[in-house]
Amino acid sequence: MSKIQDKDLSGTVMIVTGAGRGIGRDISQRAAMSGARVALLEVDRATLSETVEQITALGGDVRGYQVDLGVEKEVISTFAQVAKDFGRIDVLVNNAMTHESEDLLHTTLSMWESSLRVTLTGSFLCIREVLPVMIAQGAGNIINIGTVNAKVMLGSDAYSIAKAGLHAMTRTVAVRYGPAGIRCNTVVPGTIATDAWQSRVDRNPEVFENLKPW
Repeated sequence: MSKIQDKDLSGTVMIVTGAGRGIGRDISQRAAMSGARVALLEVDRATLSETVEQITALGGDVRGYQVDLGVEKEVISTFAQVAKDFGRIDVLVNNAMTHESEDLLHTTLSMWESSLRVTLTGSFLCIREVLPVMIAQGAGNIINIGTVNAKVMLGSDAYSIAKAGLHAMTRTVAVRYGPAGIRCNTVVPGTIATDAWQSRVDRNPEVFENLKPW
C-alpha cells in the first residue's frame, strides 16, 4: 500500500477553530508541518498556549487567538486581526464544537443553546467573516468538520442536530459562493477517541458500549 503524501501548503494561510486539542490540534500541526501559516482559534487560554508552543517547537509558523466563537463581536475582531496579521486567509477549518447532554429528554435549554451556539452559530459567524476576504481574493477553501452523528443520532442529540445543520450550511455556501471561487466541503469523521470524548466517558463509562448497536 502506498503512503499518502502530505500536500505542500507553503504560503497558505489557514484558520483552524477549536485548535487547542483533539482533531483541531492535529489538523493545525499537520498543516503547519506541511508549510502552512496557521491561525489557531481556541476559547481556553491554557490549552491554546500549550498547542502554540508545541507546534512552534516543531518549526511550525502558528499564532494563537483566544476567542469565544459564540460571541459575535469576538469573532468579528478576531478575523479582522488574523487578516491583518497574515495579509490573507486561504483556508478556514470549522472544527470547534461542544456537547453537554445525551438524549433530548434530559437536555436543558442551556445545554441545547450551548451546542448550537458553538457548533453551528460559531461556524456561521466564522464563514460570514471570512467570505469577504476570500471573495476579494477570488478563491478560498472552507472545510467544515462534520460527523457521522449528523446522519444517525449517536449519543448527544443536540450535538448531532447542530452538526446536521453544519452539513446543510456546507451545501448552501458551496452552491451560493462557488461561482466566486469559494469551495466548501464537509469532512465526516466517525467516533475518534479525543480528549472531548473523555468528558462523556466520565459522565457515562458505558458510552462506547452503548453505541455499538448503532
